[in-house]
Order: sequence, then C-alpha cells, then structure tokens
Amino acid sequence: MKQNLNRLLSCCLLLLPLTTTAAELKIAFATDRPPYCFRKDNLDQGIEIDLLRHIMSLQGHTIKIITIPKVRLIKAVKDKEVDAAATVQDNQDRALYFSDPYLEFQNVVISKSRRAIELKSMQDLAKFSFIIWQDGWKNLGAEFEARYRPDANGSFPKNYNQAFNQLSQNKMFWADRVQVIIIDKTIFEHHQRLLAKEFDTSTPLTFHDLIKTKTAYNVVFHNPELRQQFNEGLKKIRANGSYQKIIDAYR
Repeated sequence: MKQNLNRLLSCCLLLLPLTTTAAELKIAFATDRPPYCFRKDNLDQGIEIDLLRHIMSLQGHTIKIITIPKVRLIKAVKDKEVDAAATVQDNQDRALYFSDPYLEFQNVVISKSRRAIELKSMQDLAKFSFIIWQDGWKNLGAEFEARYRPDANGSFPKNYNQAFNQLSQNKMFWADRVQVIIIDKTIFEHHQRLLAKEFDTSTPLTFHDLIKTKTAYNVVFHNPELRQQFNEGLKKIRANGSYQKIIDAYR
C-alpha cells in the first residue's frame, strides 16, 4: 500500500508545473577547452556556453560562468558551490540530477605519420607514450580504465600522460614530447589551426581506428526542476535547428 502511494505521489510530482523562478544560475565549466569553452576578448564563449545560455534562457534564466578543473565539476555541484556543471558523465549519484546527454565527443587516436606507428587495438598503446585529457582514463571504457587508472599512490603507467588543459595537451603532441594523442576531433582541429605559427601542424597525420563510439556528456544539477527545464529546452532547440546552428558557428 505504501509503495503504491509513493508511486502515485511521484507521478503527480512529474505532472506539476515547474516552479523554479527565473534566476542567475552559477554553472561550472571545465577550464579552457576551445571551441567548447574558452575566453576571448574578455568574453566567455564556446559551444557549451552558448548551448547552456540558450537552453536556460528559454525559462528566463541567465548564467554566470565559473571555470574550474574538470576533476572538481561534480563535487562543486554536490557541495552547492554552483547550480550546475557542464560536460560530466552520469555517475548514478542519487543525490544529484543528471540531464539527458547534450554533447557527444568523437575521440580519436592520432600519431605523426613519419613515426610509422601501428595500432591495431587499445592494448598496442602500451608500446607508446600518449597524452590524454585530465581524468581521461575514466572515459574510454572498462578495459582502458583498468589498464590506466592510477595506483594506490596516485601514479599512472609510464606511457600515460594527462594534461591539465587541452592547449598544453596539443602542445605536448606537436612538440614531440609524446608519440600519440587521444583527443576529441573538434578540439584537435581547433588547436591545429591555433598552433600553426608555433609548430609545423601541416605534417601528415595517421588516425588510428581504435575508438568506435562517441563519448556522451551530461549537465549535472542539484535541483531536479532545473534538470527538467534543461531537458525540455534541449529537446526544443534540437527540434527547431538552433542546436545545430550553435555547433556549426564554431567550425
């Protein structure tokens, strides 16, 4: 009887209109990841920022941008330092509210062709030094995580390197400090253009066909109503074409 009553109450709550009033929302983004999140001409901009601004404006909200290291995003929401954090993955924490996926990253494995590196599987990466984004060991599946998670002392395998930000990640690759880079294709292409004056970014590249799936990301909230507003807004902008226009503006 009690279980049935709880189910009924849950259904009723879902049917109630949203009551969260328009407000300025503090939203955390991972530090400097153009073209998704960056600062230029004293303005915060990028694909993620524009998406969040547009979606939340549909409910009258404005957003205040907070940039912090990627590893602190979920904790900042849990500690209520911010109202939400972008570009996180659902960790099934029931104290938090994860949105529907709103971005998909196509991660690629790249080497310079002159190195003649052959990679037929992720296991072959063990032969080469590579660089990935911060906490990237968590994002490429169970097998990759098992191989590259830090040990009890926080140390990684010798061939694994992770960058604090993706500018330094790209510089490490172009400066030949590592042999391979694992990175979102859009981010790589952006920095390839950006760093052309500093490095020879025209050198032939080999793209290794190791990562078959895209990595989906969510926004995490500590307020379920804001999460629902975001999900509804996301559906609207996908349907009316605004979503794709924002993506295309940074290509």
